[in-house]
Amino acid sequence: MRAAVKAFLYTLKENAMSIPLLSIMLIFPIILIFILGNALSGYFKQANIPKMNIIIVEENLKPSIYDTVLKYDKTFLKLFNAEIFSSKSAALKKFSSSNKYVAVVTFKEHQRNNHSNYSPFGNFDIEISSKGGSQEAGFVKVYFNIFANYYKFARSIYSPSDIPKSINFESAFSGRFPRALDYYAVTMVVMMALYGSFGGIAVIEEERRQNTLIRLFSSPKSPYAIFIAKAFAQMVFLYVQLCIIVIFSKYIYHANWGNNLILVFLLLLVYSIFAILLGVFVALVAKNYIVSNVLVSSLAIVFTFLAGGYVRVDLGEGLLSTLREFLPNYAVQSAIFSVIYNPADINHFKNAITYLTLLCSVIFIICTLSIRKVKSWQFSG
Repeated sequence: MRAAVKAFLYTLKENAMSIPLLSIMLIFPIILIFILGNALSGYFKQANIPKMNIIIVEENLKPSIYDTVLKYDKTFLKLFNAEIFSSKSAALKKFSSSNKYVAVVTFKEHQRNNHSNYSPFGNFDIEISSKGGSQEAGFVKVYFNIFANYYKFARSIYSPSDIPKSINFESAFSGRFPRALDYYAVTMVVMMALYGSFGGIAVIEEERRQNTLIRLFSSPKSPYAIFIAKAFAQMVFLYVQLCIIVIFSKYIYHANWGNNLILVFLLLLVYSIFAILLGVFVALVAKNYIVSNVLVSSLAIVFTFLAGGYVRVDLGEGLLSTLREFLPNYAVQSAIFSVIYNPADINHFKNAITYLTLLCSVIFIICTLSIRKVKSWQFSG
């Protein structure tokens, strides 16, 4: 136990005193957030947000809210490409069979009466179906929440025939989207956590490069306790750096991290554990320092690109779009955006935590089995 504590403290101290490591993992992302947040601010204006494909279902709703209002609303036209269905079951079937659509929006009429001046505006419920892990679905919910609230309020002060059909959502809705600074504050933190997998590689490779693996495996003390202590130290070091970036960007750059930092920090904690375990796993599989670093670098670049970390990308339908749904960084990124911009819905947060916990458990079991079968000579070459 004493040896494990010493290994933990030594690893933590060594990392904290490494100027190159701090420069790359802490100072670099802080500068990068500032540069990208300012250089690409024009790209993230509301008018330039890529359109989202949605399905609208109107079940026995007359007159049609889409034909009467939505297709004339400037904000709606900027944000959405809509396909209209009269059958919810048919809409859900098409939605589930394709990655093209962000959500299914169903209008349901209620409180029907026979008054000659009757209007469905303000007398409808909106039900939104989306796939877990989609940050865009949160924006859909925000828009239609404002839409529903507008008409329910308008119904209380206007007669049905006098409700204004020209809606201006610009001021209310524009703040619900991330600015470039807000966007890159999130994506750069998620990206740096992936690069934090180098710390997991160091758990194994530092011992191999210093020729201390043989001594560890021949020592009467359990080498596994040392590995776990070092991995824990790497995780703590990575997690603290990520929290510092979040706090710095929030209070110095005024990036929007929402009002529930506890959920954000919890996500980053589980994600930090995943990143270190991933590094250990890669080191055990590759058995070579250079190969391990190349693999982690390549995964970080590809995963960040597919998740839209560098720039928003429309993958359309197909293999890449399906693959993105399973990327851990995309799950975390989407969950954080959901916590920030759609705090009432914590399903994405729960899904991300569950998914990451499952991945961590699987990788931990594989690493445990792999390291028990490793002979010291396999790493001492």
